[in-house]
Order: sequence, then C-alpha cells, then structure tokens
Amino acid sequence: MATGSTEFIDTTTAANAIPELWSRATQDQREDNLLLARLFDRQFEKEMSHGDILHVLNISNMAARTKSANTAITYETATETLTDITVSTHEYAAIAIETIAKKQQAIDLIKKYTPKMGHALAHSVDDVLAGRFDDFSNTVGTLGTPTSYSDWLRADQYLNDAMAPGRDRFIYIGPAEKKNLGEMQQFVGRDYSKVNDDTAFKNGDRLGTWLGYPVYMSSNCEGTNAAGHDCGMAHKEAIALVIQVDMPSYHFFDIDYLADKHAVEQLYGVAEMRDDHGVFVKAA
Repeated sequence: MATGSTEFIDTTTAANAIPELWSRATQDQREDNLLLARLFDRQFEKEMSHGDILHVLNISNMAARTKSANTAITYETATETLTDITVSTHEYAAIAIETIAKKQQAIDLIKKYTPKMGHALAHSVDDVLAGRFDDFSNTVGTLGTPTSYSDWLRADQYLNDAMAPGRDRFIYIGPAEKKNLGEMQQFVGRDYSKVNDDTAFKNGDRLGTWLGYPVYMSSNCEGTNAAGHDCGMAHKEAIALVIQVDMPSYHFFDIDYLADKHAVEQLYGVAEMRDDHGVFVKAA
C-alpha cells in the first residue's frame, strides 16, 4: 500500500468495497381511476356469448287516433331501424422472463407486472368509452372554460326532454372540473344541494350526489388542462359495452427460449345506443 498526499481511504479508493443495493420495495407508476366500464350499459353481454354483431331493434312509440262513427280504424305500419353492436376489438398484454433472470432477481417481476397487464387492458376500454362523450349531439359549455351552474341545469333538461329514466344517470368530470365545482356555491352549499355526507370532496372517485346525480371524477377524462376536458352527463343506456372475452390469463413455459410467458387478452365492442341520453359537457 502506497502513501501520498491523501493519508486516508475515501469513497474513490474504497469503491470496490462499497456495495450497490437494490430495494425490494418498488416505486410503481400511478394508475388512472377507471370508471366508465361500470357506469355504461352491459346488459347485452349475456346475449353475445358468440357471434360478432348484435342487431338491436329500435321500437318507436305509437300515436293515438280519433275514432269516427261508422268508419274503419287505421292500422299503423311501423318500419323500424336497427342499432348494431360490433364486437371486434381484440387486445392483449404480455410479458416473458427468462429462467436465469427469474432465478437471480431480487424482486418477483411477474407478480409486479401481472396486475399492470390487467390495468393496461382496462385502461384501453376506458379510453374508448371516454372518447364517446364528444359524439353526443347535445352539448353545453366551452372547452377550456369552467362550466356554469346553468350549463349543468341545461344538460339535465336535455335528459329530461329525452325522457331518460331518472335512475342510472351520472355526471362524469375530470380533475380540472372538480376544482371548478369546488368553487361553485351551488355545488358545495347546503342551501343548493345535498351532497353525500355533507361534503363534495370525499376520498375516491365518487364525489357525492348533486342535482340528483352521482358525480364521478376520473383522471382518465379525455382532454388536457390546456385544451379542456370532455366531461358529460348521461344515462347508462346511452352507450353499450359488450366484453365478450374478459381478460383470461395464460401462462406457459417456453422450452425453446427457457422463459416463462404470461399473457392476458380481451375482446369487446362499444356502441352508442341512445344519442339523446347523453350530453357532451365541454369543461375546464
């Protein structure tokens, strides 16, 4: 051992004796709260155990007619239309890990990534549903601008005009619009609205009830803080979701690659069923 101007061992001279450690705790990426698959209509799934297109007949209302004495009655001839639900979106997520990596790793990567695969597929479905709000013909508000109380009352009127059932309606907003509603006296004030547990800001994605609607906030609401978000007010029957293959998981050992392979898949379709049962709320 030589001596020199530095008479002590520092981190440079001792580098080979200082280990690098890997934490068994991981910092997992945050996941969006995904709501819409449980808010929109899933009733048609039981009819689509097979096949790729479901034809749904639209039945129109009839009109009352005045009966004149000694005249024959008139029979209506109804020509109805169809709304089709096409199941054609086939998606998957997969991961493989070689035996050597599986044996020598300090962290069980398969255990970590398995729920991430499920979230990836659920996120894809939520993206499609979130993108349907701007397809509704009825709109209120301005993108990039906080909504007003009048906007929400008009949206409610649209659904009432359409005779949408009072049950199974909901309000869907993003984080920016949650901030706006938090500053709106009609949302937080007891004199205007009864909010569950007397607070609009509960933990989780459901904020409470306002105007008779459950209010849900999702970080996956389509849009940006700069351009605004596609929020909405809707009855569940506005959009139909059919998941025909609902994320079965598969695993096998590939001897050719000496690797464990894991995959999940889904097969689904989305269709707008009742355009007047949804309102596109252009928001902050």
